Amino acid sequence: MTPQRATTTAPAAADIVAFTPFFKAFCNETRAGIIEQLFGGERCVCEIVAALDASQPLISHHLAVLRQTGFVTQRSEGTRVYYSLDWAAFFDRLDAFLDLIDRRRAEGAGETSGPACRADTDTG
Repeated sequence: MTPQRATTTAPAAADIVAFTPFFKAFCNETRAGIIEQLFGGERCVCEIVAALDASQPLISHHLAVLRQTGFVTQRSEGTRVYYSLDWAAFFDRLDAFLDLIDRRRAEGAGETSGPACRADTDTG
């Protein structure tokens, strides 16, 4: 089943720093491996540990980081914890980031001057 893009409901971010948790999710090999596993659907922690040949505490740490992104969710069933991707939340964050970039590009479109610091001003 192909994930469907949802209409953006995330609030517009005023600053690119607001997207740090989103991009942090992809900036680590272990987290990228976890996301890759979740592309296949819901996974129990034990399945992710086995697939990535990593320790349970390491995987749990990275899953906590991923939950902070808002696009990885968890549910408990008995003694097991299952994780999955929330595609609507993922696309909300991605679309909000792209909206911010579009706004920033439009704001800067009228600027014609270069950087304030110029290397050719050395009079030495």
